[in-house]
Amino acid sequence: MKITKIQLQKRKGRFNIYIDGKYSFSLSEDVLVKYHLFKDQELTSTQIENLSNADETAKAHSKALTYLSSQLRTEKEVTDYLKKHDISPEKIQLVLEKLRYEKLLDDKKYAESYIRTMMKTSDKGFKVIRNNLRSKGVLEKTIEDAEKEYNSSYMIQKGIALAKKYERQYSRYPFNQKIQKIKQRFLAKGFSSEELRAITDSVDFGRNEDAEKQLLQEQATKLWHKYHSTIPKQRYFKVKQALYRKGFSLSEIETVLANFTE
Repeated sequence: MKITKIQLQKRKGRFNIYIDGKYSFSLSEDVLVKYHLFKDQELTSTQIENLSNADETAKAHSKALTYLSSQLRTEKEVTDYLKKHDISPEKIQLVLEKLRYEKLLDDKKYAESYIRTMMKTSDKGFKVIRNNLRSKGVLEKTIEDAEKEYNSSYMIQKGIALAKKYERQYSRYPFNQKIQKIKQRFLAKGFSSEELRAITDSVDFGRNEDAEKQLLQEQATKLWHKYHSTIPKQRYFKVKQALYRKGFSLSEIETVLANFTE
């Protein structure tokens, strides 16, 4: 079988290959150059099959480049993207190898960049960042190597500003409950216990005894009315338990309830 014509397509970077005077298949420019194809060249059926496979791999590589053009990606993300386009596992591996060689795919650099970006643009601690990287397929050892990019001192300063905001949000809560809620918010954001301790030690949450006593009185009154239909002893304990769960101290609760029972 002889190549009788190589025709440039209107589509950039694609060529039509004619065998023995008839159109046979098309190839990318990369494959055409790589295999040194030329007019009047003799091809075997095995060579044509190899060209077809090479072209499919080149197409997959082109898709991967498009996917990578907007932002950095992990190997898992590129793999999942190519799978969605029905690329075979064998060709995906070839594409990944080429992208690594081209320095376009590097999970360690991705992890380092991701950590720096999350620190600048979010209020998430390293535990959340680590989980996000895991979900993107980054290996644990790679995450550990990239952890040096995480600046705990910088995030503690961010956390202090955030804690002051939370203090205002929970100003109507009993002091103990307010502190607990603030701590829960930071733990959910992935801050470590050491970072949380540094943050709470740096913020004056301003316990207002008079305001808390007034709040306790208001809450106790509402609950006392709520359980008005229960027997006195049970009513007392239900209100006491509800107020304790809200974060009020037992001694203050008992003082207030003593007035109600009288």
